[in-house]
Parts: sequence; structure tokens; C-alpha cells
Amino acid sequence: MKYTPNIIAKNNMLYTIPIYQRLFEWNTENIVTLLEDLKKKFEHRDGKDDYYYIGMLTSTKNNELVDGQQRFTVMMLLGCVLQDYCEEWTKFLIADNKLRLEFSSRPSDNKYLWSLVEHKGEENQSLENLKMKNGYEKIRDFMQNMKEDSKKDFALYIFHNLCFFISNLPEGYSPKDLNKYFERMNTTGKNLEQHEILKVKLLSNLDNDINKYMLLWNKLADVDTLLIRKRKDENIAEIKRQALKADINTIFSCNLINGLKEDAYDSTISIGNLEMSASAPKNEREINKDSRCAISFPHLLLQVLYRKLGRKINCSVNDFFKPSSLLSIFEKYLPYSGSNVNKDAIKEFMEMLVRARLALDICFIRPTEYGYTLDMNLDEDNSVLRKLLMFQSMLYVSSSNYTDYRWFNWLMDEVDEHGIPDAEGLYTALKHNADEEFPLPPYEQLAYGGDNRYWFWRLDFYIWQHRKELFEKESPEVKDIVENYVFKRNRSIEHIAPQKPQSDSKMKWNNTKEDKTLRDSFGNLVMISQGLNSSLKNESYEVKVAHVKSYCNGSKSGSIESLKLLIVHQFYPDRWDRETITSHGKLMYEWLRKSIEE
Repeated sequence: MKYTPNIIAKNNMLYTIPIYQRLFEWNTENIVTLLEDLKKKFEHRDGKDDYYYIGMLTSTKNNELVDGQQRFTVMMLLGCVLQDYCEEWTKFLIADNKLRLEFSSRPSDNKYLWSLVEHKGEENQSLENLKMKNGYEKIRDFMQNMKEDSKKDFALYIFHNLCFFISNLPEGYSPKDLNKYFERMNTTGKNLEQHEILKVKLLSNLDNDINKYMLLWNKLADVDTLLIRKRKDENIAEIKRQALKADINTIFSCNLINGLKEDAYDSTISIGNLEMSASAPKNEREINKDSRCAISFPHLLLQVLYRKLGRKINCSVNDFFKPSSLLSIFEKYLPYSGSNVNKDAIKEFMEMLVRARLALDICFIRPTEYGYTLDMNLDEDNSVLRKLLMFQSMLYVSSSNYTDYRWFNWLMDEVDEHGIPDAEGLYTALKHNADEEFPLPPYEQLAYGGDNRYWFWRLDFYIWQHRKELFEKESPEVKDIVENYVFKRNRSIEHIAPQKPQSDSKMKWNNTKEDKTLRDSFGNLVMISQGLNSSLKNESYEVKVAHVKSYCNGSKSGSIESLKLLIVHQFYPDRWDRETITSHGKLMYEWLRKSIEE
């Protein structure tokens, strides 16, 4: 339901700000932006949709504002000024001799707000809240500078048309839970994120379905929390399969996503209901603990819109996938205001968005602090699942918002066709798409200075995939290093044998064309992090060998940064010269060719 100051006053709704919330933080720039937006909407109102949407407020059953205190406080400050031009605002400010909004355990702020309501703020300087004072004065100055004959109408317009939605949290939240929820909602006085504004603008067109879609959007926007988690007496694998094929109405009616019904919070498994077992259970919540989605929510919105449009746009791909242009992109391709609004298209977009979020939760890796996790209802030790996890990791690190997450549509093609695809089929499909997207270039094009990072990651995947045969005779320590390799977004290309080594080296380059070509060839290059690149820059091959040995002998922990570098160390521990660089380069290129042909 839509709420306005008028509706709040008519329904005698009172709200409090809990103690754990921060102070009011809106600065004068935020206030001016809001006032100018309201004035623009007021001047161009056409009678069709005159509402100005300020966002979503989140409240407990006891009318504590968990999210939205900044915006509600601004409405109170507006009322303090606008009551001079429109007496209805006084009804909004005061109800039953109480402030419409009160601050728990902040009596000075309550007294100061009272003084602003009574226009006695200047008499209570000892109680001043500077942010409130500055906001009040900015609103007052703004109104004084308006044309006299429009002030009352403007104040009345805001009273009836400043619009927001209120989401009520289920009962049972403890103060600790509410504090965590508040922290996650990030109510720090910052401007609303564009996707939060888009939510209100887009979904406000859905009439009687607004509340349902608002609740669903909030769940989807929290991309780092899994949409489906195991509850009492439920087959989570079957729920996931159903959810990926279900439409939104079915998802709600069958309670397929956690948190869409209040009773979902009461259906988790208790310790007393756990069945005895001789083996440790697979706990999905632990598997995905501290994991995060591979795509941010704004990028996901753009990806789904791009897919809905059939990947046909009349602007550059780089301009389309700019989160900073989220509102303008949606207004252009999926209008949320004016005569071009298509409610069915908005609902179709939401259906696609739900399926995409579920696909990311279920069928694609989730980065963690130390690596990646992938479930797909298979055992963690499943060899096919592990292969898929590693290949998806390789795709993930080699693609970002700058390259438009090219794997996203490959994944969605499979999900749309198969629901939850089997791991081997998904691996084959992703690999086929990657091979088409990246045909192997000639060896010479993999030289230093080119755009060749993908091929270093692809080579590391091949080495990992063939680890048993390539490292068959190596020590258990070396085998563990390869087995536990983690793909990372390393961005620095380093010469193994530098042009001018800082320390003594057996390898010296001549100033010839042949030597320069060999020095910059794929065989003499490795991709590592910028930090390691800085520490090893211009160090000799012998020093770099010592660095790799520190992993092999256990004196250095963590994941090695390049399996190609490990191969160099294992194959050429004592010698790195023109001959070995040439042979190594040819061998690595042959492995890349085999990787594509497999």
C-alpha cells in the first residue's frame, strides 16, 4: 500500500527510532536535491501519477523504524516548515499530543524536534542537533524563495503526494536481530542506491501486486544471502528444482523462497528434531557461510534486462552496463513512468530476475574469503562438481563488470533449458561457449603487452585438470599445492627472466631483436598479483625459484599464485635460458591447444 503524510496522519500511525540507530545524517545537499525534485514533479504534474516516491520504510510490529529514519525525519522537518503554508501538516507532526516520530533514548533530539514544531528552535540552542537545524533552515529558505502564489499548493502537494511504502518485519525479531538487520540496511544517511529508487519507480506500476513484488525485490537484492535454505522436513534439492521452474505466484503460494511468508521463520529445524546419523551431515548453511554472490545486484539487474532485450540495444555495451546509469537505462528500455509503461513487461522482467538469482545461488560458484563454493546438490568431493567449480572459477576471475560477466548468459541458457543442469552437462556447455568466445590466437600474439590474461588462467586450469599425470612423481606437498590451487584475479604479467635482473643471474639478455622477442614471449611470462609482482620485480630466475620452493617446503602458506610458475620450477629447477624458455613456451602453447580440443 502507498503511504503519504496525509495517510499516515489519517491512520494515526506513530513511529519510534530505536536506540541502535545512528543520528540523523542528511546534509543540506541531500535536502536541496529532494526539494528540487519535488518542485520539478509539482510543476509538471499531469494528474496521472503525481506521486513522488521516496522509497521503502521498514518497521517492526511495534512501529520501530528499522530502516527509513532518515527519510521520516526529513518528512518531520518538512512538516515543521510547511505547516505555515498548509495547516494539514500540523496534523502530521502531532498526534495525541505526541510527536509523530520519537527517538528512543535520545530525549534531547525529541525536545529539539518539538521546538522546531513550535518554531522555538532558536530558543533551544543547548539542545540543537546541527543536522536537523541545517535541514530545517534549508527547507525554510527554499520555501521563502518560492513564488508566493504557489507556496500553499506546493505544501499541499507534498502532503498528499510524497509517497513511500512500509514493509513490516515478522514478529520474533530479537533486539540483536534488529540491530543486524539495521546494519545490513545501511541506514547511514547516504543517498538511496539507484537500485532502491528503481525498485519503487518500477514496482509502483503493479497496482495490487506492489507489496508482494516489493517483498520479493528486497529478497533478491540481498544477493549474498541464499534464497533457499533448508527448513523442517523439506527436501531442499527438490525445492530448488521446483523454484527454478516456478513462476512468481507459485513461489509465493508454495513458499519456495525463504522469508516470503512469516511462518517461514518458525520452520527451521531444531536440535531436538535432528535424526541421529553415524556420518556428519552436509550442512548447506555452513558450506555457504560467508560466501557472496558472483555479481552485484545492480549488475544483475542490467544483465537480466540485457537478456530480456534479446541482447539487442542501441547503445554501446559499455554504456549499457554502467551501474551509475541504472535508472536512465531502465527508463529507456523498460519504462517505469509516462505512457510507455508496460506492466506485463515489468512482470516478465521480475520473473527473469527471480530465475537469474536462483541460478546464481544454485548453479554458479560463490566466492568466499579463501576460495569458492558450489553445491548443485552434489557431494563436495564429487570429481565432476570439482571440475565445474574450477572452470567456473576460471571464468569468474577472467570476467568482471568491465567485461560484462560474459558467462552469465551461457549459464542462463542452460538453466532456461534444463532447470538445474547436471554438472557434466553444464561444464561442457560453459567450455563450448568459452572456446567459441576465445579462439586460441597464434603463439606470437600471447607476447608481453597483449591482452592475454585469459590464456594464463586457461593454462592454469589445464594444469590443474591434468594434475595427477603432470605431478605424478612429485612430493605430497607439491601435489597438495596443485590440488588446493585457487583462481584469483591476478592482473600483472611478469617476466620470469627479467631484462635487467637486480641480483646475480645466469641469464643475460642481449640487445638484439631475437632476444627481445624471446624475452617477451609467452614462455618467459607468468601472471601474478600486483603485490608479488612488486616484490619480485627484476629479481633473477634463481630468486623466483626460491619463492616457489617456499611453497613446496611448507615455509610459505596459502595458494600459489600461478601453476605455470610451479611447472617452470618443477621442470627447470636449475636452468632457465633461451633453450628452456623456447621449449617451455612451445609446451605451454600445446597444452592450450589440447585444452580447447578436449
